[in-house]
Amino acid sequence: MFILITGCTQLPSFESEPYLEQQTALPNIDDKKFCRGKGYIISEGEMKGRLNFTFTSSRDTAFIQFKDLIGRKTLFLILSDKSIDAWDMLHNQRYDKASILLSLPFFEMIQPDDMRTFLWGEIPKIFSDPEIIKNQSEQISGGIQFRSNQTEHGPLVEHVTFNMKDERQKIELVLMDREYDAQYPHLIRKIPDSIPPIKVNS
Repeated sequence: MFILITGCTQLPSFESEPYLEQQTALPNIDDKKFCRGKGYIISEGEMKGRLNFTFTSSRDTAFIQFKDLIGRKTLFLILSDKSIDAWDMLHNQRYDKASILLSLPFFEMIQPDDMRTFLWGEIPKIFSDPEIIKNQSEQISGGIQFRSNQTEHGPLVEHVTFNMKDERQKIELVLMDREYDAQYPHLIRKIPDSIPPIKVNS
């Protein structure tokens, strides 16, 4: 299943692969309390590169650890319902809100809880209500695409693409592995208070 939400001039279009044409139910994972998995992010445009990540999530908080291709821990994210905490582990600095948007501009297009919903394999509500989709598409400059794959739990999101026109940037989020009712305990942590914040020059 492929779904697209775009900004400014075009309403979303919906396409389904043949094996999902009759499958409209959301994944049956309502009884699951935890989810963990692995994947990677590829960035194209002015910023290029690939980062692998591991995540663990409850229904209200997700913890994501990013590593570069040589295995160095680069970024640690904590996603709550409406907030993001980020730790640049290479430079040992904490992102403030402004620097998060500069470094991770796709968070201008979605809320932290929507990103957490993608990690669970589900489709955020903003993409299932036509009126909400229309309002969302008028507020963003770019587009969000996501694809689902049929699994034992139903169709689950496995690929999300963010196209940011203003930043001339494309970021692909790919989920390679996902497991329910399991966690990575070593990821469940707070960012130390001693980590100084990154300041954005005005």
